[in-house]
Amino acid sequence: MQPTTPRGTALLHAPSGPNAAAFAALFAVSSAFLFASYCMARALVGGFGAGAGTIALSLAATAAASIFLWWLVPFADFAEIVWVHLPADRRARRAQCPHCGYPHEGRARCTECGAPTEPLEAWTISARPMRRLAWILVPALALGAFAGESWCRLDEARFVAEQATAGAPTSRARAFPAAFARMWVDESGAFHSEAWPEFDRDRAWRPSDPASRERGWGWRDRRASPAE
Repeated sequence: MQPTTPRGTALLHAPSGPNAAAFAALFAVSSAFLFASYCMARALVGGFGAGAGTIALSLAATAAASIFLWWLVPFADFAEIVWVHLPADRRARRAQCPHCGYPHEGRARCTECGAPTEPLEAWTISARPMRRLAWILVPALALGAFAGESWCRLDEARFVAEQATAGAPTSRARAFPAAFARMWVDESGAFHSEAWPEFDRDRAWRPSDPASRERGWGWRDRRASPAE
């Protein structure tokens, strides 16, 4: 009587090590992306210093930006694809058991490990990798937002320190990755950071390239602060 349960060297799941490495790589990539997203959202919301409303808006915008990470869903099953499905497909083409590699000689069950000898179903996007990625994105969002807020506050603190040694009020761009926005201090000593609706657009400006002029209006390179 043939065994009815897998035994021996049957490999039904990817090893824990490659799985952990794939999850760690996904977490690192997601955290870096969400960190940059939070910094840019914080600059677009504007305001110098962060109140609860600014943080809430920036966090909501960052959470919305996480939709661009869902193309990483297949990588949540990367270890299963590489360590289970690809070897199983290769064994099936050789008339071997897809689980342990033993020649099955047309039998419905492998005489070595007892598993069915029919080829494994092809990998497709399912609920499992989507759940895995969702569980990765939750802590990645928390870490990215915390690191982004800390980075923005550190940049603002550096700007305050710069003004303490400057002879006159100045302005400068925020630190990367939010260098598109500017911070400045006015004559009264109040610090400001422009929000996206305040980014200036000069409708009288025309690009020198005629083809560019035909495509519409252009944006001024930087908004001039009152101190400039």
